[in-house]
Amino acid sequence: MSISKEWVGSAPNQQAVLRLYRSKDMLTVEKIAEKLSTTFHNVSHVLRHCMPEAERKALAKVRYSASKTGTKNPMTGKTGEAHHNWQGECPDGYGYLTCLHGGKRQFVHRVVMATALGLSEVPEALDVHHIDGNPLNNSLDNLALVTKAGHRAIHYLQVKDSRALQLKKSTIADALKYMT
Repeated sequence: MSISKEWVGSAPNQQAVLRLYRSKDMLTVEKIAEKLSTTFHNVSHVLRHCMPEAERKALAKVRYSASKTGTKNPMTGKTGEAHHNWQGECPDGYGYLTCLHGGKRQFVHRVVMATALGLSEVPEALDVHHIDGNPLNNSLDNLALVTKAGHRAIHYLQVKDSRALQLKKSTIADALKYMT
């Protein structure tokens, strides 16, 4: 759209645009154009040609930062899955999955067990054991609630049983090697 040379050249119009743009109301160019019954292009032209560039840029930065505060912020209220950086379940680097629960990152298997028990979280004195040994299988039927001592015992017995099973599967000659 083109500008109106007559409107842009008028000194009272130029002064009105500059006064409104510098006001504490921080009106946008669109609002100033609406208030003065003209076009966005006319107001922009006056600002570019009648206001020092440094001042215009500084005021534009202030307007931009104010346009993103409070409820005007496009990210206001966007949490969890609505947020663009939402990651859902994430690996912890040691083979387990974590998720955001209760405002903090928690292990998925502990969240599943707590939910099943109707708790906000599993007490620290208890552990959640993966029955099949797969820390990514967090279905409730694969999880067991155990004490910390019980959890250590389970893992000790699993290692011990695996050695015993290896001996049972070996030949008698192999077994004699281990006995002497």
